Amino acid sequence: MALCLELNVSSQGESIEEARRLLQEACEEYLSHMAEEKLEGEIRTVPLEVLREFLVEDVEHVRPSRDWIYSENISFEVEACV
Repeated sequence: MALCLELNVSSQGESIEEARRLLQEACEEYLSHMAEEKLEGEIRTVPLEVLREFLVEDVEHVRPSRDWIYSENISFEVEACV
């Protein structure tokens, strides 16, 4: 899964590379739509609490196996793309 926090856009793919590519396309499409509708001022970033809930608190729904144990020490890869 790939997230663009600045635009509140997400995407997913079978690999990290595919998720990034699809996120880039989704961001471009979103920005194009917002420009066409003259809504650039309506773009809102993701609040950090919402991001935390999305990434951590719902982890029970996506656990890889029944043996997997939830821990607050879960880590996520964060990358800035320009």
